[in-house]
Amino acid sequence: MKLGIVSDIHANLEALEAVIDALQDKGATRFVCCGDIVGYGPDPNRCVEIVRELGCVSVAGNHDYGVVGQVPLASFNAAASQAALWTRPLLTEPNRLFLANLPLTAVEGPLLIVHSTPLAPETWEYVLTVREAAHEMNHCEADVCVVGHSHQPFAVERLPGGQARLVRQRPFTLRPDARYFINAGSVGQSRDGDPRACCMLYDDDVRAMAYLRIPYDVAAVQAKIRAAGLPERLAARLATGR
Repeated sequence: MKLGIVSDIHANLEALEAVIDALQDKGATRFVCCGDIVGYGPDPNRCVEIVRELGCVSVAGNHDYGVVGQVPLASFNAAASQAALWTRPLLTEPNRLFLANLPLTAVEGPLLIVHSTPLAPETWEYVLTVREAAHEMNHCEADVCVVGHSHQPFAVERLPGGQARLVRQRPFTLRPDARYFINAGSVGQSRDGDPRACCMLYDDDVRAMAYLRIPYDVAAVQAKIRAAGLPERLAARLATGR
């Protein structure tokens, strides 16, 4: 089985469609979503509908819960709060209920899926370093945890009796005796300097993980953001991946 892994779509329809096409072309037949389907971007309903249509195993992100009122917007920055308030009245009732009922964690095969951290998923903490990832591994029952939230794609491996280390191979194989903390990056709002959409493909037969970077029509999304009156920063950053 080949599994497509997406995260932090952020209502970016063009990026999501490009990613799903690429993953399916590479053989993905099932999908998981590590949260933040909505927020920031101009196409919340269609993005939620695609996730639902694909039957994704999905977890909640802070923007998903924020848009439906289950996370206070006082914790959001100004642009995120404005986008959430813009999104709320646009959501259809089926899509609102879908977001409201998303769990904080889920399991797909050997993978634990969570938006932020396995230790305290409801606090929406960021894991940005190998040391922080190692700490999370100590509180994770699963050997492989896949997250989103920071929009920073990286993978950390710890072998028995060894120190956690950054995985630099691309793609890489999940060793049966090791533990992993993996950030899937962001489909809809890259922040690592590469403006292309980021996703992952997991081949369960050989336990292989691969990052994919997929180009999409950034200008079209920028035009939609500006037409909606959303903050200019949300449009401009898509071109730089920052």
